[in-house]
Amino acid sequence: MELDELKLAWQALDRRLDLQNALHLYRFKQDLLDKTRSRLRKLYWGKIVQILFGDALILFGIFAAIRYHTVPQLLACALCVLFYGVLIIVCGGVTLSKISRIDYAAPVVDIQKRVGALRRIHVFTSVCAGLPWWLLWIPIFVLEVRANLGVDLFVAAPPFIWISIAVGVAGLAATYWFHRASDRPANARWDNALDRMFTARSLREAKSELDEIARFEQM
Repeated sequence: MELDELKLAWQALDRRLDLQNALHLYRFKQDLLDKTRSRLRKLYWGKIVQILFGDALILFGIFAAIRYHTVPQLLACALCVLFYGVLIIVCGGVTLSKISRIDYAAPVVDIQKRVGALRRIHVFTSVCAGLPWWLLWIPIFVLEVRANLGVDLFVAAPPFIWISIAVGVAGLAATYWFHRASDRPANARWDNALDRMFTARSLREAKSELDEIARFEQM
């Protein structure tokens, strides 16, 4: 075999190897992207459920407000529930919007940026939806007791109301302190705990899969 023929053979072999590597990378990337899409689809439906829960709270708040519009403290409880329902609908809608904007045909770097933005907004909205429960359970409990037992706890047991509010405020303060403390470098373990608490598992796994694709592309 002449030298030119040998060079052509090596070049053809190199092209085949490059093609095989490209196909392998494509299949690997598509498999992980399919997993990422599936995981975010679970988060998507979770937010749909959250929005439906918000609708239920709004209806509960409206009916309670109509029923107890002449009782100021009960009306205030009903409005708290109603406004919270609106809040979690907004939080769920913002997250859904972020999920729907992810283009899985885009470069991996762009997808990583989208998922990173989704993760940040998910943490923020989870905090906004979660922290009010330190106090929100009080108006819900008060309204349920009034509806089922005919007892207004503001009149029948005011110490219970004020103690519950004090505990809720203390819980909010403790949560804020824990969050501030976790920002310090020495408390990285706390920060990781908060991240696991407020970041959906599907988002953590999606980020891990995208990072794996990026590392594979750089090899």
